[in-house]
Amino acid sequence: MSFHKIDRDSINSITNALDFFQVPPTNVSISSSKVFEILPSNPVTDTPIHFKIHSSQNYIDLSKVYLFTEFRIKKESEDGKLVKLAATDNVAPIQLIGQTFINNMRITVNGREIFNSNSLYAYKTYFSHELSYSQGAKSSHLNAAGYFYDSDLKLEDGSAYNTRKNLFSSSKTAQFISKLDADIFNQPLYLINHCEIDVEILPNDMKFVLIAPPVLGVDQPITYNFEIVSCKLYVKKVDLMDGLSLDIAKKLETKPARYSIRKTMMKPLFISQGRYEFNANLFMDQIPRRITLGLVANSDYVGTIARSPFNFQHFNVREISIIANGRPYPQAPYDFDYKNGRYVRAFHDMNEATGLTNSSENNGITYQQFGKTHCIYVFNLTNSGDDNSGTFDLIKNGTTAINIKFSQPVPEGGVMLVVMGEADSLIMLDKNRTIASDTTI
Repeated sequence: MSFHKIDRDSINSITNALDFFQVPPTNVSISSSKVFEILPSNPVTDTPIHFKIHSSQNYIDLSKVYLFTEFRIKKESEDGKLVKLAATDNVAPIQLIGQTFINNMRITVNGREIFNSNSLYAYKTYFSHELSYSQGAKSSHLNAAGYFYDSDLKLEDGSAYNTRKNLFSSSKTAQFISKLDADIFNQPLYLINHCEIDVEILPNDMKFVLIAPPVLGVDQPITYNFEIVSCKLYVKKVDLMDGLSLDIAKKLETKPARYSIRKTMMKPLFISQGRYEFNANLFMDQIPRRITLGLVANSDYVGTIARSPFNFQHFNVREISIIANGRPYPQAPYDFDYKNGRYVRAFHDMNEATGLTNSSENNGITYQQFGKTHCIYVFNLTNSGDDNSGTFDLIKNGTTAINIKFSQPVPEGGVMLVVMGEADSLIMLDKNRTIASDTTI
């Protein structure tokens, strides 16, 4: 039998199964690593809650900073005292409560603010977890953060709601642990030593974080109380080998440490009732590489205990587009008819923009859920049309606007448009631990 290559330019290769003269590389950079427990600087009953990670010789593994929380739900009795829940009480926390109980998060490094969620941290982390994590993750390790998956078309009922409710039955305390979802914590590089980090957490209002749906169509007359029992940070710090630490210190004399991050910009916009069209400028400087947005009833956004604040409905949107420097996205306009199930392009584009279309992975959002409670639009604005390549995109400056057309008038009370823009950014730390950035942070 004769063998030959399909093309003579194809280089020779040998299977890795024959590579038995090589051994795996050895990590000679780290001498030890420890996880430290950081307590808040003030009582958890006094908000906002402050944490301070003090400066030290250690490097900080920013991707391994976790927030531990413990919550309890009680109700007010007729005489105004807080008492335990009864078996008949139908109340549960919102989805991903270990993250979404936070209204605003501020991160400062060496006195310089590098992250502020603009009082929309709950929506930021909901977007990122709902779209980017697989159904398998949502059904397993994200349970630790208070996320429980189901494919039900109601957010105020179903298996996920009942699981969260049972965690707090009889006013038991429930514990959660979740990763800090601030921009600089979502990259793999260690923070260099001798840096001080301040974390400020402002919790959401009780009406936002609890769901107590009506019973037989009648709102519950009971007043519930959501209590933060405990709140801690767990921070992984590493010690480098002495020689490597000296080499890094010498390198910092001539060149700053640089951290590439995906900067998120959150913005809420109100759309008044009765409107058939809405236009607004979203960003006036750097054009984001990706925009994620959704529409939620204004009453749900403010917080009503009868409904979930993450009920992203379609509100009879007929057409929606992003205009960046005069160019519309998508190029071919949408033409939706949600009542008749005609919204497949938006569903496909959501999966395409998050890199799920041509893979075996999925985020668990079904077509039916998208049309009812998970109507989240994702627009990819990169030059290449590939937002998951792992490369920076060429910076474009200009105006980024939105245009929405409705087939039915906006309902009474109006709706809130929640927008998350993502852009490439660099954070730099010099030898004096002074922070600079390629853009205004």
